[in-house]
Amino acid sequence: MNVPVDLVARVIPLALLDTVSVSTLAIPIWFLLTPRSLRIGNVLAYLLLVGSAYLVLGILLMGLLNRVRSPLEEALASPAGDTALAVAGAGFLLAGLWHGVRPQESSRRGRLTEWRNAAVGENATTRGLVTVALIAVLIEVATMFPYLAALDILTRSAAPWHTGIAVLALYCLVMIAPALLATLVLLVSRGLMRPVLARVDRWLRANARENTAWLLAIVGILLLSNSTLFTHVLDTLRN
Repeated sequence: MNVPVDLVARVIPLALLDTVSVSTLAIPIWFLLTPRSLRIGNVLAYLLLVGSAYLVLGILLMGLLNRVRSPLEEALASPAGDTALAVAGAGFLLAGLWHGVRPQESSRRGRLTEWRNAAVGENATTRGLVTVALIAVLIEVATMFPYLAALDILTRSAAPWHTGIAVLALYCLVMIAPALLATLVLLVSRGLMRPVLARVDRWLRANARENTAWLLAIVGILLLSNSTLFTHVLDTLRN
């Protein structure tokens, strides 16, 4: 099977952006910082579940995009579709602003600690691990715009279906590669990497809200910029 190099070159940079998402890096590192009775095997299993979930979901979404692309493009080209695009852009922009200023939930940390114990702690269960992995993917997939952009690139390419799946599998592997490497290094270093992981964890937690807010706002601006209605509004304001 010959994989087009140009297709890989367009998709892999997007995968690198997704390596620093909550489900692919923040949660695994947080798992690795479990104070006692950490089950490394469960962390590896979590990464396998997340990567597999994104692969399966991507295959389903690629099939859906192939079926609805033409009618969807026609719908967006209509006045109603253009208005919907502008409304969606404004919604994303407002969501980004709200996400950046909303107050932190005081009870969130306790719930997250319970999830960590259920997934990789001393009393971890398979059900708890699978539940946490699926919740992480389902909550985050709608905001993983690099992943969605990669799916769009793959469906628009002239590559055969099996080639697109192979590139998607590579994408998912790259997504979890840093967390996988951190897990293996922690295992080999016998805990010497914990201070480094703790600093990374603090950075991720300190910047997670701001990064998400910016991402939502940027998507909103991009959607608005592709809306004729928004362009007309700008022209009216200029005149």
